[in-house]
Amino acid sequence: MVFKMPSVKIAGVLVPRVILGHLPFIGESYQGSVKNQECVERFSKVENTVAILSGVVQEYGITVFSAAPSTEGQLAKLHLEAVHETILQTGIEIALIPCLRILLTVNGKPLDDYRRWLTYYEIEKRIVGEEILEKYLNDPVLQCREGWKERFLYALKHSAPYRTEIEKISIDREGMTHAIESLKDFNVAFAELGSETDFLVMIDRMDLLGELVDWLQGAFGYRTILGTHHAGSAIPTLEKSGIKFQGYVTPINKKGVMMFPAQELAAKAVRNARKPIIAIKPLAGGRIPPQPALEYVFGDLNVDTCMIGVSSKEELDQDFTTALRLLKHYKKP
Repeated sequence: MVFKMPSVKIAGVLVPRVILGHLPFIGESYQGSVKNQECVERFSKVENTVAILSGVVQEYGITVFSAAPSTEGQLAKLHLEAVHETILQTGIEIALIPCLRILLTVNGKPLDDYRRWLTYYEIEKRIVGEEILEKYLNDPVLQCREGWKERFLYALKHSAPYRTEIEKISIDREGMTHAIESLKDFNVAFAELGSETDFLVMIDRMDLLGELVDWLQGAFGYRTILGTHHAGSAIPTLEKSGIKFQGYVTPINKKGVMMFPAQELAAKAVRNARKPIIAIKPLAGGRIPPQPALEYVFGDLNVDTCMIGVSSKEELDQDFTTALRLLKHYKKP
């Protein structure tokens, strides 16, 4: 029996109010290296992924999944293979929302990740003050990056934000084209530009972001949504821009995990946004039980839809049955 998940329209596309996330399938649990390794071992076998994907489709009627291009690694490639196999087995079409990393370069070299975060730090410190350092250092998802705290503190002491190089930043479209080519056999509902969006917004290179959105829509016909981990900083600026994108993807959860520069500012930006919101990390990487997590997302912040990643059939049933029950009370017009 299929339990149909309620849907909403985003830019004319019917999207379930819960979308299946992909990060556990490519080895990221946000719960540490042991759980990550469990995911790697489990989902290195395509049949294990297909078993969960088929359950999502056949038991919950969900046919929109997030994904990553195969250029993101072997597990991303296997996940796409599993999606294809699930379509064949179920006879049901599945649409994808792939997250595309924005390949930024400075003088032809890839952007330094820690200098990028130092740039965020310098800007957001002016917004919320010195307390931003503790939020950066202690965010539980950021701490899942190996050596995050030590490396960020080292960069803070020995490196510097991007300043004079801002005008020399460009986008590696050839590399992005290679990533997009791995998606050519799939129905792409929306392309999500990754959280490098934040960087382009905060350094005032909206020209590059606008050109990238136009390119995705013109060259590939992709509706585009923008990923941001700094909603409180980025969304107010994007709301005033003339960029023709279709919505936002941003962390929203009751603990404020990855909601920068502060939970209350990110929540305010989400409430005031005129474009649709897709919440990610609603369970804060498994740190919040599904009922209070989804009450916050759908009740307190009234978002359009959210992505939930699962690493087992048990997690799938727990999270998605909770969502079905709660969404009877949190309806969208």
